[in-house]
Amino acid sequence: MKRILLLLVLAAGLSEIAAAQDIHFSNTEYVPLVLNPALAGANSGRQAALAYRTQWGQLGSSFRTAVASFDTRLGKERANKVNNLAFGVNFFTDRTPGKLITNTSAAVALADHIKLSSTSRISLALNVGYAFASYSVGNGRWASQYNGAAYDGSISSGETFGNQSFASLDAGAGMLYTFEKTSRNSFGTSKKKIQTGFAAYHVNRPNDSFIQYNDSRLPIRYTFFLNADFDITGTKSSFQPGVYVQRQGTAAQYLFGTNYRYQVNSGSKYTGYERPLSLSMGLFTRVRDCFIGRLMVEFDQYSIGYAHDFTISLLSTSNGRLGASEFFLRYNMGDGGGFRNKGVR
Repeated sequence: MKRILLLLVLAAGLSEIAAAQDIHFSNTEYVPLVLNPALAGANSGRQAALAYRTQWGQLGSSFRTAVASFDTRLGKERANKVNNLAFGVNFFTDRTPGKLITNTSAAVALADHIKLSSTSRISLALNVGYAFASYSVGNGRWASQYNGAAYDGSISSGETFGNQSFASLDAGAGMLYTFEKTSRNSFGTSKKKIQTGFAAYHVNRPNDSFIQYNDSRLPIRYTFFLNADFDITGTKSSFQPGVYVQRQGTAAQYLFGTNYRYQVNSGSKYTGYERPLSLSMGLFTRVRDCFIGRLMVEFDQYSIGYAHDFTISLLSTSNGRLGASEFFLRYNMGDGGGFRNKGVR
């Protein structure tokens, strides 16, 4: 009964809150164009990524989000080149429990990476997209369909809406700073990389309402992040800490933690017979929401990762502390192989 009542409350409010807050991921840096459009071409010459997230399935039905992205640098790259243009495309679909609301979006990003010195660069980007949302009243469970003892689907919901679907143009922008340096010493090479970025999505405030003649503007989503990749001198290990902040309207999200990465095999650059292999594990937290365990395997050009959210909010009493599961797969085509892109995150 507790779960049924909770789903009724969620469903009753979805028309107001589902579209008002954007999608989010626990492996947020591996869905780069959702985080910042300036990440297009920033860390790889060319890459493709897929991500899938399912959340709150323990309540009987789950939120499901899928993202596909591709980004590439444009033109020939040269060591003394000051500007590198890059292009990215990002698709996502987000579905609420019971297929009540489905949001689909396609966006393109154009970034310019400007070299400041041998170790640093700044990146600027524009993002333009087209979003489509649809609503299925018949798939909802409404408070009016509660007969006093349980949900009864034969009772009319009494709900009417002016629009069953709508579409809108969307615009955003982002900027990024990257510092990257490789040092050589008696223990070998040691890499240090730091990135920080700020972005704004929905800057044109598109209308976002299923109710006819209702002017409900989507709040601007602001993102900020700071992450790093530090080799531990004399070892095959590195730490990758990160802080990720998102704010949209009155909602705010703070995610931070670190990955530990171990290079099992560095691979052979010359023969190509040995491919690089590394393993990563991480612990993050989304403040007042969950702890996140993360695992990742990188083999040559391929990366596959998993994250699980362990709920610590009041919702933990209903979902058994199991908040969300998330997978991602990345194919790094930059420079022809993962071992030639050790600096790529």
